[in-house]
Amino acid sequence: MNLIRLYNLNVSLDDDFDRALKRAAGKRLGLDASKLNVRLVKRGVDARERTPRYSCTGDVELPESTDRDRLLRDLGSNAGVPESTPPFTAPTGNRPQKGRVVVVGSGPAGGFAAYVLALNGFKPLLIERGKPALERLRQIGRWNAGVVELDPENNALFGEGGAGSFSDGKLYTSSKRDPYIPRILQTFVECGAPERILTDASPHVGTDILSRVVVRMREKIIEHGGEFRFNAKLTDVIINDGRVVGVKINDTERIDASSVILAPGHSARDTYNMLLARKVNIEAKPFQLGVRIEHPQDIIDKAQLGRYARDKRLAPASYDVACHAGGLDLYSFCMCPGGITMAAVNEPGCLNTNGMSFSPRSSGYANSALVTTFGPDEFGLKPLDGVEFQRRYERAAFEAGGGDYSTPAQPVTHYLRGLHSPRSMRGTYARGRKYAGLEQMLPEKLNKALRANLPEFDKRIRGYLTESAILHAIEARASSPVRIVRNPKTRESTNVTGLYPAGEGAGYAGGIMSAALDGIHSALAIVTKYARAR
Repeated sequence: MNLIRLYNLNVSLDDDFDRALKRAAGKRLGLDASKLNVRLVKRGVDARERTPRYSCTGDVELPESTDRDRLLRDLGSNAGVPESTPPFTAPTGNRPQKGRVVVVGSGPAGGFAAYVLALNGFKPLLIERGKPALERLRQIGRWNAGVVELDPENNALFGEGGAGSFSDGKLYTSSKRDPYIPRILQTFVECGAPERILTDASPHVGTDILSRVVVRMREKIIEHGGEFRFNAKLTDVIINDGRVVGVKINDTERIDASSVILAPGHSARDTYNMLLARKVNIEAKPFQLGVRIEHPQDIIDKAQLGRYARDKRLAPASYDVACHAGGLDLYSFCMCPGGITMAAVNEPGCLNTNGMSFSPRSSGYANSALVTTFGPDEFGLKPLDGVEFQRRYERAAFEAGGGDYSTPAQPVTHYLRGLHSPRSMRGTYARGRKYAGLEQMLPEKLNKALRANLPEFDKRIRGYLTESAILHAIEARASSPVRIVRNPKTRESTNVTGLYPAGEGAGYAGGIMSAALDGIHSALAIVTKYARAR
């Protein structure tokens, strides 16, 4: 089939979409649009101009007589050749296994690693310290309502689906060239996600859908011979002559293992301590820390969409801003249109905020982290110095909030003017807000970054600095402060053969999709090295 992929096809929101897409493709190619077959690949809203429009990618079936090579030369970066999507299966290696393949953690990295291993006949054992997704969902709801105490093993950070299940739910990544991205999205659809994620330029599924998707994915893994163990906390890795030979669960149960994919999530601080005690190579790495800001959604919609702000065809507007005023970076992260600001904690006496979305994105509020980067030269060069840096500010936020997981909060205008004028604050944070002067509890570098860059945010998003925009402290878990060092070729630990660090907790990803990709590639490294266990 003579196919060409066209990028940046612009379609007015007010036109009949299918006809307008054909017209845009015909105009680009200089061909009769009525005779073209165009398949939509991606569609997003471009709101950079006064009038928003759809920006599309489409695959066009060309007449056989058309010189595709000439068109590709003439169109340059606006055209390409559709690429095939590889399967998750691969030719297996021939090295014998001694023990099982164990996957630690059921977040995106661990879940997709186990799925790939199962599809290739490796019958993995996945261990998860928390509970199954639906039990976890109920527990978090009850905790947010103040009905139950914090469960350190079953919360917004630990449990089936990992921290990604209680996040912005975005299914896109900066690793746009990885060929497995379409396969991941197709897997989500097969497990219950809506088909629109296949063509949305910025696909999103909410916590409500993700909680069902991870259950169906678990069922698929089991159907292919895999096994799940919940309430199964990794408490030790057993190493013999520089090779992993097993793991210990809950301090008592040993499981022999030939390979271990270690995807514990970015908040498994006890796991980092254990690895350090076992002399596994880990190191401090730069990470992001900041605050979370929440606006009424209509402020963001009006700024981004203008007269289309209430258009039912469009999702609540989002933003993605990075500024570097005063030599300090500040950028939005995990932006949740129509989302909820929440506590994401696993340690008593610590408070960390995060944002999440349900699939309708109908909360009426928009929230985003505003973060800056801290490096080991700022918090300490020892492997766990970044963890202690996070804890310091999480404890300060917990105390400032009154010690009951209320969040210290302040209107952004009060913060910038140095005002302390307590008032009620509307929003979505379920555990309650306590008015506080945030400047006193934030790192000085973060204060400087916020003061220098927030006026720049306001220039890009009109009305951003308003008294109804509330800052919440603190957002400390935007990324892992630790990297479990691995060989880039084999993907194994640099000093423990058979140990495969993966995902956000290992320091190699930063979101659902990038973590899933990392887990997939680690699983394929095992598949192509070893023979299937009998």
